[in-house]
Amino acid sequence: MHPLARSIALALCAAAPALCRAQPAQAAPPATAAAPAQAALAWEALAGRVARDATAFLLRAQDPATGGWNVPPRGSQTPHLPAFTGLALNALLMEPGGPSDPDAADRAARFLLSLQGPDGGIHAGTLPTYNTAIAASALSRLGTAQASAAADRAVDFLRAAQWGAAIGQGASPAGGPEAPTPVPKEHPFFGGIGYGNRGRPDISNLAFFLQAMHDTGVPADDPAFVSALGFLARLQMLERAPDGTPVNPMPYAIGSAQGGFIYATGPGPQGPAEGQSFAGQIDETLSDGSVASRLRAYGSVSYAGFKSLIYAGLTADDPRVHAVLGWAREHYTLAENPGIGADGYYYYLLMFARAMHASGSPTLDAARPEPLLTGAYWLPAGSADAQPTVLRAATPQAAAALLALGSISIDGRPGTLSQVPPDFTPGPRDWRRDLTAALAALQNPDGSFRSLDDRWLENNPVLVTSYALLALQHARASAALARPQPPADAHAAPGPAQP
Repeated sequence: MHPLARSIALALCAAAPALCRAQPAQAAPPATAAAPAQAALAWEALAGRVARDATAFLLRAQDPATGGWNVPPRGSQTPHLPAFTGLALNALLMEPGGPSDPDAADRAARFLLSLQGPDGGIHAGTLPTYNTAIAASALSRLGTAQASAAADRAVDFLRAAQWGAAIGQGASPAGGPEAPTPVPKEHPFFGGIGYGNRGRPDISNLAFFLQAMHDTGVPADDPAFVSALGFLARLQMLERAPDGTPVNPMPYAIGSAQGGFIYATGPGPQGPAEGQSFAGQIDETLSDGSVASRLRAYGSVSYAGFKSLIYAGLTADDPRVHAVLGWAREHYTLAENPGIGADGYYYYLLMFARAMHASGSPTLDAARPEPLLTGAYWLPAGSADAQPTVLRAATPQAAAALLALGSISIDGRPGTLSQVPPDFTPGPRDWRRDLTAALAALQNPDGSFRSLDDRWLENNPVLVTSYALLALQHARASAALARPQPPADAHAAPGPAQP
């Protein structure tokens, strides 16, 4: 090994051995038939503790003056993103039995309501659709007439920002300051939505928009959902279904059968049909047997696409759902964002949890684990029941240098290094337990979560903690749906909203 590579790798753990020890790999072993009840109780206790500590952190971080989160001081040049308040409030409202601090939730809700403009948008002049969609989802969980009406108006604001045809041509409504130029159904942007101001659409903003529609009770056959399916098809790396049915007509998907999703149909108006993936490209064996470079599907947007297909009314036997589920089985991990490493990790966990919750399945039948891109698994020697630890690297190059060592000692304990979990067994994975274990390993003593990267604002403790708590709440809600329900009580308070 080159001396520089060795020094980089050794410095990784020498600089932060506590980090290495503190982060076991994502998954506890699957529950055995001998003790499923005990395993379920242990999981629920861990999930409850992680959620309680995360909630306490968010409540301490709430702005006492406004009731929001990350609200810049008056006169500050820092952009104000009400989405931070929407995410935190949504996570608090999903607590089983209701928020632990109703007054804090009420103050946050009143703050969001105060930001709604005459056109229905909930924003402070920046990223109008992104902020409005997340705020609408949070308000929809309150159950009050005022909040529900505000959420419905917010969804109408979002409808006007969806790329579609002009009024009278059977597509999403036009009008309003965020309405894009009308385009025909064949246009790469049709059915999508961007950050606002007529911006290029992408799957992340579309997923938040569809989440808001789903949360406010918009039916799956609504024209906005139907239009969105066209845009989603152009983002799925699947030219044709196995039965030959065309799915993605874009040039960048010719011959592709990955099944996962990419970020956008193009980087901007000048290249609307080029495709865009933050995971770059891979060499793919195409449907005709040739090998060619294709845009790489990756984790967060694939699960965003997965849940969006379900919200739009597609079922597991639809070839589009079957294909993305097949991608998920081949790229299972909760240690990083498959395809792009630590970038957008907590956002990935939220999209993963929402998709799996929406699927209604307690397990995901994983065929193989996703190799770590920016790290390595370290398994201590000499212990049959030892759990692997994730060692984080700043770059793929540093991770490769670490893996090239083959083995290292941490605090005097020798151990072997690998790119995949050494204890992984193909088969059904209890995604709720795996998610909870991953989050528990990353939680700080104050209840927040350790930042793995600063891209997409994930160095902000309020944002990553809100993402993490929301993901965990979806796991807990999924488990609650699977339990036998007591007889209905006509006088009981309504439970948490569906996924």
